[in-house]
Amino acid sequence: MNREGYYTRSEAHQRLAQGGGSSGTRHPPLPTSGTKRVTPQSARRGPPMSTRKASAAAAAAVEEDDSLAYTGDRVGNLTQEQCAEIREVFDSIDTRGRGTVSVSQLGDIIRTLDMNIGDGSGSDLQRWRKQIDPKNTGKFTYKRLEELVALLYDEMDQREQMLNAFRLFKPEAANLEDARITLDDLQRVSARLGETIPVDELREMINVADDSGSGSVDFTDFMRMMRKTGLF
Repeated sequence: MNREGYYTRSEAHQRLAQGGGSSGTRHPPLPTSGTKRVTPQSARRGPPMSTRKASAAAAAAVEEDDSLAYTGDRVGNLTQEQCAEIREVFDSIDTRGRGTVSVSQLGDIIRTLDMNIGDGSGSDLQRWRKQIDPKNTGKFTYKRLEELVALLYDEMDQREQMLNAFRLFKPEAANLEDARITLDDLQRVSARLGETIPVDELREMINVADDSGSGSVDFTDFMRMMRKTGLF
């Protein structure tokens, strides 16, 4: 031990080899280069503090942007099992413990979580990528993934509600997502509800919702219209 009360490097290594520092006794720190000092206990910790700080800084840089199109309020709706599953999938990709995952892995993560949402097109994936990484950093943290998954679960619930509403118009359809609402369907439902709506107005409803110009409304058209009108 030198005059300042610090162990030299060789003394610290000797104490570690002899089991020193394991009794819980606090020891004066060992000076390294410059003014940085480490204790015998911290010498056993690994990985280096610089590595841990760099990983934390990388995660913080991604976390810093709060311009997401959604908030974390929905996360509270996730069950413990769902959170555990999300964490397991994230950690299986973040094998080095950096705290971030490449955006290119997002599609695989969503599929691994077996989330039945969207029409499977590339537009869905692009939308999710913009939501989870609005500044195009190429990375996202676990917190952001958790928030996105919570949002997608909400969308799944909303989608199920819309399917039930769509079923009112096509009760006999074997596959609702392939069915189309026609003018006759609107007339039948409006009559059942006791509403007297002129045919021209019903036809206009079809035209407004019909994005393909087919003269009928499929489930995708229906969902877009419901969201646009604020009914869902």
